[in-house]
Amino acid sequence: MPASRRIHECPHRGRVPLALLAVGLLLLLAACARPPSRAANAVYPPRKGAYPRSVAVLPFSDQSGNADIAAAVRVAFYSHMSTLPFHDVELHEVDSTLRRRRLSNPDVLARVSAGRLGRLLGCDAVIFGNVYEFQRVFAGLYSSMSVGLSIQIWDTRTAEMVWSDRYTARIHEGGLPLSFLDLPMVTLRSGLNLTETVKQHAIDEACRYLVNRIPTPGAVARRAGDAYILQIGAFASEARAIRLQHRFQNDGFPVFIRSGRDDRGVWHRVFMGPYQSLEAAVEVQRRLQQEYQTDSMISRNRT
Repeated sequence: MPASRRIHECPHRGRVPLALLAVGLLLLLAACARPPSRAANAVYPPRKGAYPRSVAVLPFSDQSGNADIAAAVRVAFYSHMSTLPFHDVELHEVDSTLRRRRLSNPDVLARVSAGRLGRLLGCDAVIFGNVYEFQRVFAGLYSSMSVGLSIQIWDTRTAEMVWSDRYTARIHEGGLPLSFLDLPMVTLRSGLNLTETVKQHAIDEACRYLVNRIPTPGAVARRAGDAYILQIGAFASEARAIRLQHRFQNDGFPVFIRSGRDDRGVWHRVFMGPYQSLEAAVEVQRRLQQEYQTDSMISRNRT
């Protein structure tokens, strides 16, 4: 058969369909993505009856190369941690004490004994955190956001580690374009997976997973006067705090202000509540985010 006839009969020879290219790319990237790391080194306390009653969340260290991620993860972790039946030392109190002692740097903290930290902060246990991974991957049709966090709880009375765990949260996005017209939409959706909102989602997932695994002491019972409150703002200006209070009071929310001084000066913190159950507080938190685009932090109301 003449060569010209063969070419005429096979006009698409040598071309690779777009869908096949996309499948190959997605499979390659998926193969490179590591699976989530869950509970790789969980350690549980040997003496549940003597489990710590009060805890302080120390500044988190960072091995990811991102200067801001550790502070954001620590705040999110504390927000979830505050719902557990511990007496937690507020972050601003921890930071104020450590700054006065020049111990704010996580590398310096790592060399301080747990016993000394317990005496300085007035707590039974301290929590060390390390962000060992923060990564954004974008390859057009595929993207991923990952946050890896490890946690250690040290008993300040015995200088022993009573619990540790680690988890990597990964959020993937990608699609298979069926035609060239689908490429912009798939690429856009992949790119949106790398926004700050998705970053917060990954941080929240890592913190929530680890906090949910922390063994809670049966001896630490919830006090009758305890309830849940949401912090919705903190201002050096009392007038700004009052404006925020009035804004939500006008919509029927129970809002109050607590003022206090630390080494940075006087701060006016705006709270909402109290709510007698965690479920009720979480529902209000969800409503604040959805209807008012307002972030909040849940904690126990110590009365």
